[in-house]
Amino acid sequence: MRSGFVRTFAIVVVLSLVGPFARSALAARIVVYGASGGVGRVIVEEALSRGHEVIGVSRDVKSLKFDNPRFAAAAGDATDPDSIAATVRGADVVVISVRGVGPGNTPQEAVTFRAATAYIKAASRLGKATPYVIQIGGGVTLYRKGVRVMDAFPPGTERYATAQGHWLAMEAYQQSRGFDWTVMSANTGSIQERGERTGRFRLGNQDELVDRNGETYISRQDFAIAVIDMAESRTVTGKRIAVGPPY
Repeated sequence: MRSGFVRTFAIVVVLSLVGPFARSALAARIVVYGASGGVGRVIVEEALSRGHEVIGVSRDVKSLKFDNPRFAAAAGDATDPDSIAATVRGADVVVISVRGVGPGNTPQEAVTFRAATAYIKAASRLGKATPYVIQIGGGVTLYRKGVRVMDAFPPGTERYATAQGHWLAMEAYQQSRGFDWTVMSANTGSIQERGERTGRFRLGNQDELVDRNGETYISRQDFAIAVIDMAESRTVTGKRIAVGPPY
């Protein structure tokens, strides 16, 4: 076992034990792409509840309605490097929570992959001013009993394109340089509902996480807690981490 993996695993174990982190000035201003979506909206709510300033980004700013003086809406495109560079300048953290595919149902057209490559291009222009970015990855890219969940999807389908797009996005970040990033993936299908906010979750590496009953479910609220905890702490960067229920 490589020493680097041991160090990362040790960090993840500690994270799963201590729970939410203390608030940090590292995440004073957070930009959230996909703030009007089901997961992005809950991430915005969690960040605002902790006193952070949040800028929600959408092509349609009318869809961004948060009754909070620390929230501002901005028009922007997560797949446009120029738009990203202009929007995120001065931010501390950027969260990208987007999905979708193009007309050809190809992985290269997946919004997740296009957003990742756009951010990397924007980072090349921003240089040292590039904010730390957390991209929400697909749970289908996690491993279940040694096999990626996504490997069961037939090519040419929307589900295949979406899953492969998540994988390509992760590979693009792994090949990038000059800025900090983390990809966070919840178990497949586990954050489809708001559920209950318990404040309990567990972080892992490449495998799906299950509780003592074999269940993989984690609510959107608890996933959002994990995301903002990471935004505040930056404890694990340059990695993809899994988010699941406590054991």
